Parts: sequence; structure tokens; C-alpha cells
Amino acid sequence: MTDLVSVVLPTRDRAEDVVRAATSVLSQDLEALELVVVNDSSTDDTARVLDELAGRDDRVHVVETEAPLGPCEARNRGLAVARGEIVGFCDDDDRWLPGIGSALTAFLDARPELAMVSSWHVVEHAATGRSAGFRGPLRFGTEALLWQNVVGLPFALIRRGALSFEVGFDPALPTGEDWDLFLRCAQERPVCTVPHVGYLYTQHGGTRVTRSADAQAVGRRGFLAKHGAAMSSACRLYHQAVLAGYDGGRPAMAGALRAGAVSHPVGAGCAALVLAASLGAHRVGQRRGDPGLQARVMARLVSPRGAPRGR
Repeated sequence: MTDLVSVVLPTRDRAEDVVRAATSVLSQDLEALELVVVNDSSTDDTARVLDELAGRDDRVHVVETEAPLGPCEARNRGLAVARGEIVGFCDDDDRWLPGIGSALTAFLDARPELAMVSSWHVVEHAATGRSAGFRGPLRFGTEALLWQNVVGLPFALIRRGALSFEVGFDPALPTGEDWDLFLRCAQERPVCTVPHVGYLYTQHGGTRVTRSADAQAVGRRGFLAKHGAAMSSACRLYHQAVLAGYDGGRPAMAGALRAGAVSHPVGAGCAALVLAASLGAHRVGQRRGDPGLQARVMARLVSPRGAPRGR
């Protein structure tokens, strides 16, 4: 493929990490590559190291923000200047693994019907250094993505010209903005994952936004409000139960399903089945070192040939 690939990398106050992330992208064997690094008003040495990086490699384009925007809007700022027909993403503490650029672009090139392609990835725990491979489902569509982000990461290559909308992230969603984008892609064209481990995701403890229960709840609530009309009653009740569980745990989940069963008994039953299977698969996957098991089980259950839709 000779189309220009633009990779957007937002960063803030991670001067050492961002160079490693950027190098992992720049090392890909792609004929035409552009790396757009958005320095989101860093207060450390990030500006200097990015200036040095851009001086050594003319494929690097650095964008500076006037005030902190956050990862979502920083990615949008990068997308606004990215010139590539194919766009991809990397977080500043993660890495593209060798060969994934050519693997994904070749896959897209051979399948012009696709709007988006992703890959499997490795989850590495920052505190312990332990890692596990995340093998998500390979084939999934709108139905699965209405229930869960089975991709699991903002790592994907998206073909801009295949879509009727401008590729970008919804800043109203503090979490799940990548999920929302993948769903919108799937609503127009096929999307999929290739069985190639291509991305290293660093999982942190502490206050990282994607691990904040409050941000998760606000993001899921926004996703439900935005896409609820396209969901079956079972899917809506599933999300409502998960939201209840953020504050009240499993008793609150059960209470939400009981309340939903008054008006949607079949949908509540289907949602309960999916929720139980999801929780069970998560536990088994954790014990086996297979964190992608839950996503694979979910995709099988909620795809058209899986569980009843429960309208």
C-alpha cells in the first residue's frame, strides 16, 4: 500500500515515554508514514525532546496546544492536521510492535470493503512488569460493538475515504470515545481484527482516567444516551445493570435487571444471561492469563447467531 499512513500520538508530561512510543511507530516498515505528535501543554521536558525528534526525522509533525485538552481532543487536534488517507493511533506510554504497520496496511489493501482494522495486543502491568496477550474476537459487527468495545484499545487503522463522516473522537465521552468511533465505523462498513500481536498496552494503577470508576460511568452513560436507540432492550438493560454495578456492585446489578424485567421480561432475561457469562469469562480469563476471553465470549453471545436480541 502506498497511501500515506498518519499516526496520531497525544502526550502530556511523559518526556521519556513519548520518545519510546514515537520510535516504535517510526520504526515500522511503511513506505509512506507521518507521525503527528500532539504535545498537550506539557510542563516537563516533552517540548524539547519532541523538537529534537522532529529535527532528526522529517516524518514527525509536532502540534502544540495552548492549554491542556485531554487525550480525546488532543487526538482530534492531531487528526485535523494529519494528511494521510489511513489514520492510526498510539498512546504515549504504549508501543507499536515490529511489523504491525505493514501487516495491517496489507490487510486493508487486500480488503477494500473494510473501514477499519485492528490487531491483538499485549497488556503489560507497569508496576509488576507482568504481561498477558489479549486475543479479542476477529470478526464482529455493529451488534457486538453496541454491547462492548471488543477491540479493547484505541489501536486501529481507519480508512478515512470509506466513511461518510469525518474521523474523530467525541469529546463528550470522557471514556469510551474509541468505542464510539469503532461503532460508527461498523455502522457504515465492515471492521475486523487480525490475529497478529501488534500493540503493547501499558496498564497503570492509580488515577489514570481509563481506570476511574467515575469516568467509566460517565462515559458509558454517554454512550448509552448516544446509541441507545439502536440497541435491543436486552442491550440497554445490560448497560443499565453495569452502570448500577459501578456504585452498588452485583446486588445493584441484579436490582436493575429486576426493575427492567417489569416492562421487558425477555430482554432482562437475555441481559442477565449475557452479564453472567461476561463475569464468568472475565474470572476464567484472569486465572488463565487470557484477558481477551471475555471479549471473545461476548462477541459470540451477542452477534446475530448468538443470544436472542430480546426486543
